[in-house]
Amino acid sequence: MAKNISQSNVKKHMVCFSYAAYAKILINHLKSTDIPIERGLSDAELASIEATFSFTFPPDLRYILQEGLPVGPGFPNWRASSAQQLNVILNLPALGLFKQVSEGSLWCLSWGPRPGRGGVNAGLEKVKDLLRKAPVLVPVYRNCYIPCEPNLAGNPVFYIDSESARVLSFDVTGFFREFGMAHAPAWAPKEARMVEFWSDVAARGDTCGWWSGKLGGGCLDEVCWRLREGGWKEEEVREMMMMDGCGGEMESGNQVIGWRREEDMGWRVGLLSLVLLRGGWTREDVVYSLGLHDQNEVVDENVTYLECQLCN
Repeated sequence: MAKNISQSNVKKHMVCFSYAAYAKILINHLKSTDIPIERGLSDAELASIEATFSFTFPPDLRYILQEGLPVGPGFPNWRASSAQQLNVILNLPALGLFKQVSEGSLWCLSWGPRPGRGGVNAGLEKVKDLLRKAPVLVPVYRNCYIPCEPNLAGNPVFYIDSESARVLSFDVTGFFREFGMAHAPAWAPKEARMVEFWSDVAARGDTCGWWSGKLGGGCLDEVCWRLREGGWKEEEVREMMMMDGCGGEMESGNQVIGWRREEDMGWRVGLLSLVLLRGGWTREDVVYSLGLHDQNEVVDENVTYLECQLCN
Protein backbone atom coordinates (compact mmCIF):
# COMPACT_ATOMS: atom_id res chain seq x y z
CA MET A 1 0.00 0.00 0.00
CA ALA A 2 2.84 2.41 0.88
CA LYS A 3 4.39 1.75 -2.51
CA ASN A 4 1.15 2.66 -4.32
CA ILE A 5 0.80 5.92 -2.36
CA SER A 6 4.38 6.83 -3.20
CA GLN A 7 3.82 6.20 -6.91
CA SER A 8 0.65 8.30 -6.83
CA ASN A 9 2.46 11.21 -5.23
CA VAL A 10 5.27 11.03 -7.78
CA LYS A 11 2.82 11.08 -10.70
CA LYS A 12 0.93 14.02 -9.25
CA HIS A 13 4.17 15.93 -8.70
CA MET A 14 5.33 15.23 -12.26
CA VAL A 15 2.08 16.63 -13.74
CA CYS A 16 2.32 19.79 -11.64
CA PHE A 17 5.95 20.22 -12.60
CA SER A 18 5.03 19.98 -16.29
CA TYR A 19 2.57 22.86 -16.02
CA ALA A 20 4.97 24.95 -13.96
CA ALA A 21 7.76 24.36 -16.47
CA TYR A 22 5.48 25.22 -19.38
CA ALA A 23 4.37 28.42 -17.64
CA LYS A 24 7.98 29.53 -17.25
CA ILE A 25 8.75 28.83 -20.92
CA LEU A 26 5.59 30.65 -22.03
CA ILE A 27 6.21 33.77 -19.95
CA ASN A 28 9.80 33.98 -21.17
CA HIS A 29 8.55 33.66 -24.74
CA LEU A 30 5.96 36.42 -24.28
CA LYS A 31 8.68 38.67 -22.87
CA SER A 32 10.79 38.01 -25.97
CA THR A 33 7.90 39.23 -28.16
CA ASP A 34 7.81 42.54 -26.25
CA ILE A 35 4.55 41.81 -24.45
CA PRO A 36 4.76 43.61 -21.08
CA ILE A 37 4.98 41.09 -18.24
CA GLU A 38 4.71 42.01 -14.57
CA ARG A 39 5.60 39.81 -11.61
CA GLY A 40 3.26 36.89 -11.20
CA LEU A 41 0.19 36.96 -9.00
CA SER A 42 0.76 35.79 -5.44
CA ASP A 43 -1.42 33.20 -3.73
CA ALA A 44 -3.04 36.00 -1.74
CA GLU A 45 -3.81 38.00 -4.90
CA LEU A 46 -5.28 34.96 -6.64
CA ALA A 47 -7.44 34.17 -3.61
CA SER A 48 -8.67 37.77 -3.44
CA ILE A 49 -9.63 37.80 -7.14
CA GLU A 50 -11.45 34.47 -6.81
CA ALA A 51 -13.36 35.63 -3.75
CA THR A 52 -14.31 38.95 -5.38
CA PHE A 53 -15.62 37.46 -8.63
CA SER A 54 -16.82 34.06 -7.38
CA PHE A 55 -14.76 31.76 -9.59
CA THR A 56 -11.60 29.68 -9.34
CA PHE A 57 -8.77 29.94 -11.86
CA PRO A 58 -8.27 26.62 -13.68
CA PRO A 59 -4.87 25.11 -12.71
CA ASP A 60 -3.05 25.65 -16.02
CA LEU A 61 -4.01 29.34 -16.24
CA ARG A 62 -3.16 29.72 -12.55
CA TYR A 63 0.41 28.48 -13.15
CA ILE A 64 0.85 30.98 -15.98
CA LEU A 65 -0.42 33.93 -13.94
CA GLN A 66 1.76 32.94 -10.99
CA GLU A 67 4.82 32.86 -13.23
CA GLY A 68 4.10 36.25 -14.81
CA LEU A 69 1.18 38.60 -15.45
CA PRO A 70 0.79 39.70 -19.11
CA VAL A 71 -0.49 43.28 -19.15
CA GLY A 72 -0.22 44.16 -22.83
CA PRO A 73 -3.26 45.34 -24.86
CA GLY A 74 -5.99 42.73 -24.78
CA PHE A 75 -4.82 40.95 -21.62
CA PRO A 76 -6.87 41.40 -18.42
CA ASN A 77 -4.82 43.19 -15.79
CA TRP A 78 -5.87 41.28 -12.70
CA ARG A 79 -3.75 43.45 -10.44
CA ALA A 80 -4.27 47.04 -11.62
CA SER A 81 -7.74 47.06 -13.21
CA SER A 82 -10.66 48.08 -11.04
CA ALA A 83 -13.35 45.60 -10.01
CA GLN A 84 -15.74 47.46 -12.30
CA GLN A 85 -13.43 47.09 -15.30
CA LEU A 86 -12.92 43.39 -14.65
CA ASN A 87 -16.66 42.87 -14.20
CA VAL A 88 -17.26 44.39 -17.64
CA ILE A 89 -14.78 41.93 -19.19
CA LEU A 90 -16.32 39.00 -17.31
CA ASN A 91 -19.82 39.95 -18.49
CA LEU A 92 -18.97 40.37 -22.19
CA PRO A 93 -19.71 36.72 -23.14
CA ALA A 94 -23.19 36.95 -21.63
CA LEU A 95 -23.87 40.23 -23.42
CA GLY A 96 -22.74 38.64 -26.70
CA LEU A 97 -25.14 35.74 -26.21
CA PHE A 98 -28.02 38.07 -25.33
CA LYS A 99 -27.50 39.96 -28.57
CA GLN A 100 -27.46 36.79 -30.64
CA VAL A 101 -30.57 35.41 -28.91
CA SER A 102 -32.46 38.70 -29.27
CA GLU A 103 -31.64 38.77 -32.99
CA GLY A 104 -32.83 35.19 -33.43
CA SER A 105 -29.45 33.89 -34.60
CA LEU A 106 -28.77 31.65 -31.58
CA TRP A 107 -30.75 28.97 -29.77
CA CYS A 108 -29.54 25.58 -28.51
CA LEU A 109 -31.62 22.43 -28.49
CA SER A 110 -30.53 21.72 -24.91
CA TRP A 111 -32.20 24.96 -23.79
CA GLY A 112 -35.64 23.55 -24.48
CA PRO A 113 -38.33 24.73 -26.93
CA ARG A 114 -37.48 27.93 -28.71
CA PRO A 115 -39.85 30.81 -27.91
CA GLY A 116 -42.04 31.71 -30.85
CA ARG A 117 -42.38 35.08 -32.50
CA GLY A 118 -42.59 37.85 -29.96
CA GLY A 119 -40.93 35.62 -27.37
CA VAL A 120 -37.60 37.44 -27.26
CA ASN A 121 -37.95 38.40 -23.60
CA ALA A 122 -38.84 34.83 -22.63
CA GLY A 123 -35.80 33.59 -24.53
CA LEU A 124 -33.50 36.06 -22.82
CA GLU A 125 -34.85 35.12 -19.40
CA LYS A 126 -34.22 31.45 -20.15
CA VAL A 127 -30.61 32.15 -21.17
CA LYS A 128 -30.07 34.35 -18.09
CA ASP A 129 -31.26 31.51 -15.88
CA LEU A 130 -28.94 29.02 -17.60
CA LEU A 131 -25.99 31.43 -17.30
CA ARG A 132 -26.45 31.61 -13.53
CA LYS A 133 -25.71 27.88 -13.38
CA ALA A 134 -23.05 27.79 -16.11
CA PRO A 135 -19.30 27.87 -15.36
CA VAL A 136 -17.85 31.36 -15.26
CA LEU A 137 -15.72 32.17 -18.29
CA VAL A 138 -12.36 33.57 -17.20
CA PRO A 139 -10.86 36.08 -19.67
CA VAL A 140 -7.51 35.13 -21.17
CA TYR A 141 -7.12 37.64 -24.00
CA ARG A 142 -9.64 39.93 -25.73
CA ASN A 143 -12.74 37.80 -26.55
CA CYS A 144 -11.00 34.55 -25.56
CA TYR A 145 -12.15 32.85 -22.37
CA ILE A 146 -11.54 29.63 -20.46
CA PRO A 147 -14.22 28.07 -18.20
CA CYS A 148 -13.41 27.84 -14.52
CA GLU A 149 -15.19 24.47 -14.27
CA PRO A 150 -14.41 21.69 -14.22
CA ASN A 151 -11.53 22.90 -12.05
CA LEU A 152 -9.00 20.91 -14.05
CA ALA A 153 -6.18 21.72 -16.41
CA GLY A 154 -7.03 21.31 -20.07
CA ASN A 155 -10.32 23.17 -20.41
CA PRO A 156 -10.98 24.55 -23.92
CA VAL A 157 -10.60 28.22 -24.80
CA PHE A 158 -13.77 29.76 -26.26
CA TYR A 159 -14.03 32.77 -28.54
CA ILE A 160 -17.27 34.67 -27.93
CA ASP A 161 -18.48 38.01 -29.22
CA SER A 162 -21.81 39.53 -30.28
CA GLU A 163 -21.77 37.66 -33.61
CA SER A 164 -20.42 34.18 -32.90
CA ALA A 165 -19.24 31.61 -30.38
CA ARG A 166 -16.78 28.81 -31.03
CA VAL A 167 -14.04 26.65 -29.54
CA LEU A 168 -10.80 28.46 -30.32
CA SER A 169 -8.38 25.85 -28.95
CA PHE A 170 -8.46 22.66 -26.92
CA ASP A 171 -6.65 24.30 -23.98
CA VAL A 172 -4.52 27.33 -23.08
CA THR A 173 -1.38 25.75 -24.55
CA GLY A 174 -3.11 25.58 -27.93
CA PHE A 175 -4.28 29.16 -27.53
CA PHE A 176 -0.80 30.52 -26.84
CA ARG A 177 0.54 28.86 -29.96
CA GLU A 178 -1.05 31.88 -31.67
CA PHE A 179 1.66 33.91 -29.92
CA GLY A 180 4.44 31.91 -31.53
CA MET A 181 4.78 28.97 -29.15
CA ALA A 182 5.93 26.38 -31.66
CA HIS A 183 5.05 23.10 -30.01
CA ALA A 184 2.28 21.94 -27.71
CA PRO A 185 3.40 19.91 -24.66
CA ALA A 186 3.00 16.14 -24.82
CA TRP A 187 0.21 16.32 -22.25
CA ALA A 188 -1.86 18.83 -24.24
CA PRO A 189 -5.39 17.51 -25.03
CA LYS A 190 -6.16 16.23 -28.52
CA GLU A 191 -9.81 17.27 -28.43
CA ALA A 192 -11.97 19.79 -26.62
CA ARG A 193 -13.38 18.75 -23.26
CA MET A 194 -17.15 19.07 -22.92
CA VAL A 195 -18.11 22.01 -20.71
CA GLU A 196 -21.61 22.52 -19.37
CA PHE A 197 -23.61 25.10 -21.37
CA TRP A 198 -20.66 26.59 -23.27
CA SER A 199 -19.88 23.52 -25.40
CA ASP A 200 -23.49 23.57 -26.67
CA VAL A 201 -23.22 27.26 -27.47
CA ALA A 202 -19.95 26.75 -29.35
CA ALA A 203 -21.35 23.79 -31.28
CA ARG A 204 -24.35 25.90 -32.26
CA GLY A 205 -22.01 28.57 -33.59
CA ASP A 206 -20.13 26.11 -35.82
CA THR A 207 -23.06 24.83 -37.89
CA CYS A 208 -23.47 24.91 -41.65
CA GLY A 209 -20.02 26.08 -42.70
CA TRP A 210 -20.89 25.69 -46.39
CA TRP A 211 -23.45 28.51 -46.27
CA SER A 212 -23.29 31.84 -44.52
CA GLY A 213 -24.95 35.21 -44.55
CA LYS A 214 -28.21 36.57 -43.15
CA LEU A 215 -31.52 36.11 -44.87
CA GLY A 216 -34.20 38.59 -43.89
CA GLY A 217 -34.83 38.26 -40.16
CA GLY A 218 -33.09 34.86 -39.98
CA CYS A 219 -30.12 33.22 -41.66
CA LEU A 220 -29.27 30.26 -43.83
CA ASP A 221 -27.33 28.68 -40.99
CA GLU A 222 -30.51 28.77 -38.93
CA VAL A 223 -32.34 26.69 -41.53
CA CYS A 224 -29.65 24.02 -41.41
CA TRP A 225 -29.70 23.99 -37.63
CA ARG A 226 -33.48 23.78 -37.45
CA LEU A 227 -33.35 20.73 -39.74
CA ARG A 228 -30.82 19.09 -37.42
CA GLU A 229 -32.93 19.93 -34.37
CA GLY A 230 -35.86 18.27 -36.13
CA GLY A 231 -33.93 15.00 -36.23
CA TRP A 232 -32.60 15.11 -39.79
CA LYS A 233 -29.19 13.51 -40.35
CA GLU A 234 -26.26 15.48 -41.77
CA GLU A 235 -26.51 13.83 -45.19
CA GLU A 236 -30.26 14.46 -45.22
CA VAL A 237 -29.71 18.13 -44.44
CA ARG A 238 -27.28 18.41 -47.33
CA GLU A 239 -29.70 16.65 -49.65
CA MET A 240 -32.68 18.77 -48.59
CA MET A 241 -30.66 21.95 -48.98
CA MET A 242 -29.32 20.55 -52.26
CA MET A 243 -25.79 21.67 -51.49
CA ASP A 244 -22.98 20.36 -53.68
CA GLY A 245 -20.22 21.44 -51.30
CA CYS A 246 -19.44 24.63 -53.22
CA GLY A 247 -20.46 27.88 -51.60
CA GLY A 248 -23.31 29.61 -53.36
CA GLU A 249 -24.46 26.76 -55.63
CA MET A 250 -27.34 24.33 -55.46
CA GLU A 251 -28.11 21.34 -57.60
CA SER A 252 -31.41 20.05 -58.93
CA GLY A 253 -31.18 16.66 -60.61
CA ASN A 254 -28.09 16.78 -62.84
CA GLN A 255 -28.26 20.52 -63.32
CA VAL A 256 -26.34 22.89 -61.08
CA ILE A 257 -28.22 26.11 -60.49
CA GLY A 258 -25.99 29.07 -59.68
CA TRP A 259 -27.23 31.78 -57.33
CA ARG A 260 -28.41 34.94 -58.96
CA ARG A 261 -27.02 38.27 -57.85
CA GLU A 262 -26.03 38.38 -54.18
CA GLU A 263 -28.75 40.94 -53.53
CA ASP A 264 -31.47 38.82 -55.16
CA MET A 265 -32.70 37.48 -51.82
CA GLY A 266 -36.28 36.97 -52.98
CA TRP A 267 -35.29 34.07 -55.19
CA ARG A 268 -33.35 32.43 -52.38
CA VAL A 269 -36.31 32.73 -50.04
CA GLY A 270 -38.60 31.19 -52.64
CA LEU A 271 -36.37 28.21 -53.30
CA LEU A 272 -35.61 27.61 -49.63
CA SER A 273 -39.27 27.73 -48.67
CA LEU A 274 -40.04 25.21 -51.42
CA VAL A 275 -37.31 22.86 -50.16
CA LEU A 276 -38.52 23.06 -46.56
CA LEU A 277 -42.17 22.52 -47.50
CA ARG A 278 -41.21 19.40 -49.43
CA GLY A 279 -39.16 18.31 -46.43
CA GLY A 280 -42.29 18.17 -44.30
CA TRP A 281 -42.29 21.62 -42.68
CA THR A 282 -45.53 23.52 -42.18
CA ARG A 283 -45.97 26.90 -43.81
CA GLU A 284 -45.97 28.48 -40.33
CA ASP A 285 -42.58 26.92 -39.50
CA VAL A 286 -41.15 28.12 -42.81
CA VAL A 287 -42.39 31.67 -42.18
CA TYR A 288 -40.80 31.69 -38.73
CA SER A 289 -37.46 30.11 -39.72
CA LEU A 290 -36.88 32.35 -42.74
CA GLY A 291 -37.91 35.51 -40.94
CA LEU A 292 -40.85 36.21 -43.25
CA HIS A 293 -43.81 38.41 -42.42
CA ASP A 294 -46.69 36.12 -43.38
CA GLN A 295 -47.52 32.88 -45.15
CA ASN A 296 -48.21 34.67 -48.44
CA GLU A 297 -44.44 35.06 -48.88
CA VAL A 298 -43.94 31.27 -48.96
CA VAL A 299 -43.76 29.69 -52.41
CA ASP A 300 -46.59 27.25 -53.20
CA GLU A 301 -45.21 23.73 -52.78
CA ASN A 302 -46.68 22.70 -56.14
CA VAL A 303 -44.35 25.13 -57.92
CA THR A 304 -41.56 23.39 -59.83
CA TYR A 305 -37.90 24.10 -59.19
CA LEU A 306 -37.60 25.67 -62.64
CA GLU A 307 -40.57 27.96 -62.01
CA CYS A 308 -39.04 28.98 -58.70
CA GLN A 309 -35.72 29.64 -60.43
CA LEU A 310 -37.44 31.94 -62.90
CA CYS A 311 -39.54 33.82 -60.33
CA ASN A 312 -38.80 37.42 -59.30
